[in-house]
Amino acid sequence: MACRAKELVSLILYKICNPKRSDSKIEEHVEEVEDLKAEAELFRLKAISGTEELKAVADVKRLRTILENNSGTSEECKGEMLKEDLFLPSDLVRLILSRLSFKDNIRSSTVCKAWGDIAASVRVKSRRCWLLYHDAFQDKGVSYGFFDPVEKKKTKEMNLPELSKSSGILYSKDGWLLMNDSLSLIADMYFFNPFTRERIDLPRNRIMESVHTNFAFSCAPTKKSCLVFGINNISSSVAIKISTWRPGATTWLHEDFPNLFPSYFRRLGNILYSDGLFYTASETALGVFDPTARTWNVLPVQPIPMAPRSIRWMTEYEGHIFLVDASSLEPMVYRLNRLESVWEKKETLDGSSIFLSDGSCVMTYGLTGSMSNILYFWSRFINERRSTKSPCPFSRNHPYKYSLYSRSSCEDPEGYYFEYLTWGQKVGVWIEPPHSISIYDYSILDPSEAVNTEYVFI
Repeated sequence: MACRAKELVSLILYKICNPKRSDSKIEEHVEEVEDLKAEAELFRLKAISGTEELKAVADVKRLRTILENNSGTSEECKGEMLKEDLFLPSDLVRLILSRLSFKDNIRSSTVCKAWGDIAASVRVKSRRCWLLYHDAFQDKGVSYGFFDPVEKKKTKEMNLPELSKSSGILYSKDGWLLMNDSLSLIADMYFFNPFTRERIDLPRNRIMESVHTNFAFSCAPTKKSCLVFGINNISSSVAIKISTWRPGATTWLHEDFPNLFPSYFRRLGNILYSDGLFYTASETALGVFDPTARTWNVLPVQPIPMAPRSIRWMTEYEGHIFLVDASSLEPMVYRLNRLESVWEKKETLDGSSIFLSDGSCVMTYGLTGSMSNILYFWSRFINERRSTKSPCPFSRNHPYKYSLYSRSSCEDPEGYYFEYLTWGQKVGVWIEPPHSISIYDYSILDPSEAVNTEYVFI
């Protein structure tokens, strides 16, 4: 190509010196040189395009191999990613992995060491549940203790001088209890943390003192976003009365809304807080309160067959709302299909477990063995039903585990022992302990000191 150019230059100089000679030869060489240039440029572009395409294909294949073949060593994976500039910025990886479910987070952590470290840092730890049992029938005053169903250990009872015998548990969330005391001269409602013994009094709420009122709160009262929610539970009322309170407020906010529930509904279930909304379910509808817009709506849903005595709870996991119906001896689980407004029956919980009590309902994931895919109850309604089958005084004060795998109950004490004989019915509620606390931080009840090991639970 360089020789052709030199020849062209010679021809141009010849033309300048001999203007009368024909230009055909010069034009011929010019066209030939231009064609050669075009061909060379086309070849260069094709070469670049081909190289980039091959590199892109190789990158895709390598990335697919990294993501799908988890058997490779983490250092090799990291080396490949760094070598070929395939790794994502750590902030982007952190954002992506933080949006994954627990199961997908575990899978992603096997991609490489870098991803494993990030996945572990953003992994939402499975919520632990302990059973807090509360006894106000002893002469020594109010006592309480914890039971860890995973470790199968129960603490010795501890005195609670901060509480009176007239105190009761309304709701449990984030390691806090919402309690009431109708005989208290200080406050009729308050928050209490059994782990730190911290107490936060609420303003008096005379309007909502009825036993037909259900209460719940959105998060720990130490957070500014905490909101306490109460709803009147009288089916014959023309209006639904709702009360709310935020930390720092000196009074409750009371509002009346039209009672949009069907006239034949009997009672409301527990209150569920999910994605900024409070939910409560009747037999045929789902009530929703939006605390931001201050609106109350009722969503019609396909009714679940009713039993003479309805015993139901709602809970949520990753934005999905579940309903547990324990009205019969064989509990059933349903998940809400929001698009079709129906409760879809669930045969299993896909490895999750639900802990249910009169003041709380917590769904957790990641438990293994006999603790996976179970319903773990503490309910005065269920305990009353079970106590009629046996004269054993402990049957009314004992948790009840039901396996969705085997569709059968487990009445084995599994570490739940009693220090003394009592005929009174204790109060129990599932509570989420801080991750920094272990059941072994407390004095553990030795089975040899228990009084119920000789009894058979029916």
